[in-house]
Amino acid sequence: MSSNRRHFTQLLTGAGLGSLAATSLPSAATDEGSVIRKVDVFPVGIPFRSVFKIGVGTVGDTGKPGQYVMVRAETEDGHVGWGMTNTIPAWSYETIQAVVGTLRHHLVPLAVGRGPFEWNALKQRMDATIRPAVSNGAPFAKSALEIAFLDLAGQVAGVPLHRLLGGKLRDSVELCYAVSIDSPSAMADEVSRWPACKCFKVKVSGDADGDIERLRAILLARPDIDVWLDANQSYQPVHLERFLAALSEFDQVRCFEQPVRSEDWMGLRRAREKSPFPVAIDEGCFSSFDVARVAEMRVADLVVLKVSKSGGVTNCAKSAVVSEAHGLGLLGSGLTDAGVSLMASVHLYSTLDLLLPPELNGPQFLADLFAEDIEMDGVHVKVPETPGLGIRVPEERVRESLLEIG
Repeated sequence: MSSNRRHFTQLLTGAGLGSLAATSLPSAATDEGSVIRKVDVFPVGIPFRSVFKIGVGTVGDTGKPGQYVMVRAETEDGHVGWGMTNTIPAWSYETIQAVVGTLRHHLVPLAVGRGPFEWNALKQRMDATIRPAVSNGAPFAKSALEIAFLDLAGQVAGVPLHRLLGGKLRDSVELCYAVSIDSPSAMADEVSRWPACKCFKVKVSGDADGDIERLRAILLARPDIDVWLDANQSYQPVHLERFLAALSEFDQVRCFEQPVRSEDWMGLRRAREKSPFPVAIDEGCFSSFDVARVAEMRVADLVVLKVSKSGGVTNCAKSAVVSEAHGLGLLGSGLTDAGVSLMASVHLYSTLDLLLPPELNGPQFLADLFAEDIEMDGVHVKVPETPGLGIRVPEERVRESLLEIG
């Protein structure tokens, strides 16, 4: 056993994860050459296998690849860690140009020369450089870099990422898939395509009559499923009452996510007061500070966790702690994540008590995950036990898929 791994094991069993960042482990890693010597940033296009449309627009289409940013961090002794994020300007403000520019010009220089266990110091410096004045400040870019750090840390320590987070609670993570907005018959066909999936996040459009027809068709086709409704901000508060009143006939509905605009917290509270089902906040809640405001203002019952919007895995875990402390239920989700960010979420969600299977729909919609060694059985993803993220990234394919972003 290397001294790095021995030192890590002693800390994990003796001092606990909370003391990890305050110990001399980073310098131990530094002494053995596990210092990050370079970080590369790759804007890449990943093709969709089908159209994915949500309440605020189209996320992906077969004729236009999704825009992702991958981060490759290499240490002086040859370890390589990968990070990744998606960019969906219709969902959040960070374009692919913004993420690439923020990483290359502001965040990557903070990482070079550091050991991979110094993620607390990295986060502090990132926040000082790109100030979280509004929510948490360039979270998608920060998330990609932190995932690469955590992948490296696991490799150097010889342990999977979930053990850096306190250890998994289950050996596999069951996934929830999404139902793109379409005609009622097409949405019914989509849920029928995935018989192993027992929970679907059904996207709704803001048209009450049309959305009720869609929901009826889906549940006629699959009366055995749980339904997680997601409006993606598409409803006006004054138009919600008709839809909320009609929802009471559907026993399979478990919750209703982000019915109104992200900044309209009073509209969200109004929806929560009238909804027959728990209301979840997503686009309106990026950080642990946002979670505390949600609880104090009583605008939602549930919090949707996402690694990318949180600024990384550890910030997302922080939001989960604050949610639980305020009596808010936890849901896990993603943003059509490909392999690297998908598995970062799988590791994290394996350590949490989520109320429904997390909606990680990359395997459903993407033609290529840009990752090898992901073990899936139907919609169950095995939580890796190999070091770091536990996957291999086909670097040649990454380089062949580079986007010109101007």
